[in-house]
Amino acid sequence: MLQQMSEATLTLLLTMLAVGAVIRFMPATGRGRRGKKARSRAVWFGIALGLVSSLALTAVNVEAPKLINRQTVGLITLPIAIVLALVFLALVAVRSRRMRSLLPGGADDEARAASSMETALPGDVLVRIVGALFIAVSLFRAVPTAMNQALMMMSGGVEIYSTQVVLAILGYVLAWLLVSFLAWVSYRMCAWNNRVWPAGVILASLLVDYALLIVRIMKAKHWITIPKSSWDVISWFINHEAVFTIVAALALCVVVVLTWRASRAIPTVGANPAEGRLGRARSRLYKSMAGTAAIGYLCGALLITVGVAYGSQEVELSPPESFSVVDDQVSLNLADISDGHLHRYEYTTSGGVKVRFIVIQKSGSSFGVGLDACDICGPTGYYEKDGKVICKLCEVAMNIATIGFKGGCNPIPIDYKVSNGTLTVPISALEASASVFVK
Repeated sequence: MLQQMSEATLTLLLTMLAVGAVIRFMPATGRGRRGKKARSRAVWFGIALGLVSSLALTAVNVEAPKLINRQTVGLITLPIAIVLALVFLALVAVRSRRMRSLLPGGADDEARAASSMETALPGDVLVRIVGALFIAVSLFRAVPTAMNQALMMMSGGVEIYSTQVVLAILGYVLAWLLVSFLAWVSYRMCAWNNRVWPAGVILASLLVDYALLIVRIMKAKHWITIPKSSWDVISWFINHEAVFTIVAALALCVVVVLTWRASRAIPTVGANPAEGRLGRARSRLYKSMAGTAAIGYLCGALLITVGVAYGSQEVELSPPESFSVVDDQVSLNLADISDGHLHRYEYTTSGGVKVRFIVIQKSGSSFGVGLDACDICGPTGYYEKDGKVICKLCEVAMNIATIGFKGGCNPIPIDYKVSNGTLTVPISALEASASVFVK
């Protein structure tokens, strides 16, 4: 549960903070519900476009994984996202400067912030369009990865109703709820004093992350060469991607502190009882918003740091057991594998590749035999815990009855025979499987 929640939060949080910040600075066409309809339509169009395109990409990757090259998709979408973000920030900065000259100087911070987003200006349509497109592209960059995490949990061969799988799904759902809540908090916090800088820091963090991804893809394609010292620095940031999310959250934490201080500065005693009640209500609102945001950011920070570190702790696979070779067959004594537990074996091919395979008794004389690898998670292997066979990478339990059948996160099946008290696996099948274990 913790691993799925941490991984999904790490994948989505920075993007969702950026989406919240962008929504805050998408202008309405006037006050009231009617005036906010244009902004709502733009926001929901961007969210819907991002989610639908993410779903389409995920479906294509599942049905035809070789049809679309992910690096090519990245080289197209990443620069588009960067340009859209820079254009959006520039448009918002210009608009903010114009609004300062129009709004009365005596208005308080909250009133100025609300008025600025509800006052129609020439060029607002362009701001909404650019904001909606950025929301769509940024979601398209993050959501497919999160969807792939869900597919790994729900893939064929998984015991859907097992406690471990239910907890994994619960963790995944909680991660979505948390990042959605923090996107709303980001939207609210960026309203403080109508300043652009919190949104600027959030978007800058996301764009630096995007820029490093572009560099990594270009280097992988051998389009550019980077000195080792520079690449070591870039690699550190790539391997510690949570840094960018933390920087974005810290910017909002500054706003949280400012909001808390503002709550203490609000007069709670007025010229009449009504003014006093209004002041106390505003003070409580500010404190509540600041406290809620602080708790949310703390939960997010713990998940993407401590949670990821704890959830990704290395699981040691059991050592390979011995076997004999008879007539080009790996031979296993049925008496040694008829205990209902997972047994792992390792065969070294003629090319020096160590091919692992597993065997487990399912019922009676029925056995599940397959490579210690699957088509989704690769050769990370499986381990036994509490009587269940669990994928080392995605941490979900297999349905033992389906081991030996192709599909999903099941071990890749290989040929075997049972006769005369032995289970045999052709060495030719193991030699043919060497490519699965080549890194």
